Amino acid sequence: MARQSFTTLQQETPENPGIASSAFPLPGGGITLLILGIIIGWLVVRERNSPIMRDGNQPHFTQALQWIAYSKALEKSQQYEQAIAAYDRGLTDFPHDFRLWHERGLLLAKLQLFEAALESYNRAYELKPNQPDLAHERGDTLLQLKRYDEAITSFDICLRYFPYSAHILADKGYALYCLAQYEAALKVLNQALNNATHDPNTSAYARFYQIESLIELRQFDAALQSSQKAMKLYPNELLKEQQKKLLSM
Repeated sequence: MARQSFTTLQQETPENPGIASSAFPLPGGGITLLILGIIIGWLVVRERNSPIMRDGNQPHFTQALQWIAYSKALEKSQQYEQAIAAYDRGLTDFPHDFRLWHERGLLLAKLQLFEAALESYNRAYELKPNQPDLAHERGDTLLQLKRYDEAITSFDICLRYFPYSAHILADKGYALYCLAQYEAALKVLNQALNNATHDPNTSAYARFYQIESLIELRQFDAALQSSQKAMKLYPNELLKEQQKKLLSM
């Protein structure tokens, strides 16, 4: 359940130059020089705000954020291979910029290339180990790879900064459930539910695995009570199937 990237980008755009008005007419030569100056100035501004093209049609930027913006534009147009290649090209110039590694990991995770995404996250993590969003997204990727212990370690880093985050608590609870640590999972999932009052998706997610943990602990009455509450608050197909299973026990 990875969140949106924290990197905010704004593309610069050249200002449109205008001809300055004057109360006095300029001589013909002055007008020519003024127009020529405006054209030269516009070309300079355009050059500063456009990628430098070299090696055929390959762009070259002078800042890491420009590579991110360019890659994001390719991703938006669903040119995913080109976007990954653009991140790789940016990293040849800025190998120590954790944002490039992080954003590259986000795209790879979006494409469900989780091993490759984890490699990018790990490199970003080495460069910026205390970035909570990065730790959460890395944890989500580890969940996808079923490396639950490592995922919990990443979630715990996030929880140092956001101890009441229902989303992170729910992910940690799910990892504990997958490790068959049902009592620990139940404790964390209960915390998630206490803090997810305004997040129905996280509430339903946490509720489902809370009930599953109660079933594993053979606390059937508590599981049924929680299931009935879930059906009133946010019924969905998974919770309906879960309640049928409970009623048949």
